[in-house]
Amino acid sequence: MNIAVLMKQVPVSNDVSVDPETHALIRSSSEGMINPADLNAIEAALQLKEQTDGKAVVFTMGPQGTQKALIEAMGIGCDESVLITDRCFAGGDTIATAKVLARGIKKYGEFDLILSGALSADGATGQVGAMVAEYMDAPYVGEIQGIKYDETDAEHVVAIKKYQDQEYHIKTELTAVMSVCFGSNEPRFATLRSMRKAKTKPLHVYTNEELQMAAEDIGLSGSPTIVTDSFEPENERRAEMFTGTPQEMAAKLKELIDNEKGKE
Repeated sequence: MNIAVLMKQVPVSNDVSVDPETHALIRSSSEGMINPADLNAIEAALQLKEQTDGKAVVFTMGPQGTQKALIEAMGIGCDESVLITDRCFAGGDTIATAKVLARGIKKYGEFDLILSGALSADGATGQVGAMVAEYMDAPYVGEIQGIKYDETDAEHVVAIKKYQDQEYHIKTELTAVMSVCFGSNEPRFATLRSMRKAKTKPLHVYTNEELQMAAEDIGLSGSPTIVTDSFEPENERRAEMFTGTPQEMAAKLKELIDNEKGKE
């Protein structure tokens, strides 16, 4: 089974800059890491790859610096990677992003399954996987916890979803697109040896010269949704530190609660 994994590099912390005009994150201002839920998608892909003697290829759209995350994904076990990068793709919303990713996957070749993380740690829209499925005219199953594959039925796969203490098994034909929930499995980690090997694995780079997408379909021009404003919320909460014996701290806590009630 050949599996494509959509991966996003997200900021390591909340300490990021925002463009005052576009209100988009300036990702070059913060160190990046693989989106946590995407690590679960990579693990699910690697398990299927090992079961079926297939191939796992990781795709991402971003600046040249994103190559570091792709090499890490190959160090974890992915066979190849694809970086889709071009200034004309910058600033795109989820729709424009999904169009570019779908075109990149189609340019690379055919896949039996396409996986993504269910949510990103920065935007948390949960939209890109479903949109890629739409642009690829493929069935989509969102927020899954597992995948079952039976070699006696090579044209289908079963997605496992858990909801309100119930487990659902959803059978779908291939090629399919699925988003994998954060924490649904235990992602493996790269080793020093595997990271050295990763640097020898194929890393393809696609620009719009290769994808040939119209200007009105990509970037800000191809984004029907825009961020009109951004601001840092005011935090009026404060911490009070107590010291003393348990009895003294309990008395101070009661006094603080009484004072707060008196302000209401």
